[in-house]
Amino acid sequence: MNQLHALADTLQDLSRWNAFRLRLFFEGIVVGIAGGFTIGSFIWALDESSEIRRHIFSTYIEPALSNGDVIPFCAWLIFAVFLAYIVYRLCVHETMAMGGGIPQVKGELLGYFHMRWLPVLYVKFSAMVLGILGGLSIGREAPSVQIGAAVAKGISRILKRVPLEEKYLITSGSSAGLAAAFSAPLAGTVFALEEMNQSFSSALLLPSMASAVSATIVTRYVFGQEGIFIFPHMPATTHLLILPLILAGAICGPLGVFYNYGLTHVGRFYNAIHLKGVFPRLLFAFILGAFVCLALPQITEGGDGLVNSIVDKHPTLSMLLVLFAGKYLFTVLSTGSGIPGGFLVPMFSIGALVGAIESNIFISLGIIDPMYGTNIITAAMAAFVTASMRSPITSVLLILELTGDFSHLVLTAAIAYVTSALVGGKPIYGQLLAISLKNRKQPAKETRTILEIPICPGSYLSGKKIEDIHWPACCTLIDVRQNEQAHIPQPDLVLKPGMHLYVYALPKDGTKLLHLGRS
Repeated sequence: MNQLHALADTLQDLSRWNAFRLRLFFEGIVVGIAGGFTIGSFIWALDESSEIRRHIFSTYIEPALSNGDVIPFCAWLIFAVFLAYIVYRLCVHETMAMGGGIPQVKGELLGYFHMRWLPVLYVKFSAMVLGILGGLSIGREAPSVQIGAAVAKGISRILKRVPLEEKYLITSGSSAGLAAAFSAPLAGTVFALEEMNQSFSSALLLPSMASAVSATIVTRYVFGQEGIFIFPHMPATTHLLILPLILAGAICGPLGVFYNYGLTHVGRFYNAIHLKGVFPRLLFAFILGAFVCLALPQITEGGDGLVNSIVDKHPTLSMLLVLFAGKYLFTVLSTGSGIPGGFLVPMFSIGALVGAIESNIFISLGIIDPMYGTNIITAAMAAFVTASMRSPITSVLLILELTGDFSHLVLTAAIAYVTSALVGGKPIYGQLLAISLKNRKQPAKETRTILEIPICPGSYLSGKKIEDIHWPACCTLIDVRQNEQAHIPQPDLVLKPGMHLYVYALPKDGTKLLHLGRS
């Protein structure tokens, strides 16, 4: 009965389309402000946690070890065991907070998951802070996305919004999360549309944009947080860079797929060394993190400091190779432990290392001028993320907002997109969502959800009558919209590109329906 009431309320909202979109816009602002304060506090806590660990190592542990005293380091190892146990208890308390968080939000939007917003919020917040305190190689961007989505769901529940409107608000919350994490409102908006929904409808665009801008304003002017990467002014791209940029894209494509392979198959390594539970894996990661903090501290945390040091200090080729191998392995092992942490910032840092290695070689051979090194580094960052996420617009816009330069990014990202496809690359967040669905316990009864299906040119749905389409079972088309115009979903209605279908269906059919509208 509750589902019928929700469906009736949704149809009523769709019938008042302009008022519905206007309400979503103002609610997006509310989500952005609330998310901005929450994520701003989250990032501040992460920074403080990082400073505490660095202070302990530089003031107590490293001087003691140089004098032959291992007691402070042994004490830290005991503390690392304690951290692993606390994070384990938090993960057991709320399993939806484990991992990065973006696959969970995607599953929520498709109707697979129903996260408890408040437990996800405080577990994600606290576990991530403890992970950074332990020195693990995890990023803040995916946790920020899930925190923003949790805040949005909480606001939706307080306002008692219908499921469709709640999904729009969760999307706007994810937009606020990425925008606040990178201080990049445009990239946050596009991320919510391109990666989270694969839809660019105005109903999604308005609240996502409002939320991203509001969250960025809060984090910038209340918390004083800026972009995480610091790049000097880069010279304009010339024809001399065409070959290095093409090569960077060609290299980053397969490497991005290799990165995804490590993230999705790291469980095999843990099983091979007989670490099959959550706590043993977390314990391994935290103990490993203690030694990494001593031996190679540059590869701890997300990697924004690593990227900035590469641009500023220009490490040797041998050091860059060590950092690349270390960052890749430590990131895979950290995220594979189940720690609530992301891997997008580590992904950027690995891409930067690839670009730095290539530019180092080209500069040493006299092929390019040293002043163009940063151009190749930033292009490789966008290319590597494109190859892994398969979201080229988001990847390019993120780097564009961080660097202010655009021309050299598109070519490299496009090459990486193509080469990753040639070697069988798939979107990393989609792969992780599929793994989560495979491993989860199926609910006794699936409930239907409302999905928005955009129709793209050349897709299966384009040009077909509603009655000629092979719809999944338990699927009901409740509304059809094109721009400002509503169409009654009669059997003889011909579907056209630009239309958006609102379908009442089971979550398991969501991916299939979205695919019908895209290809």
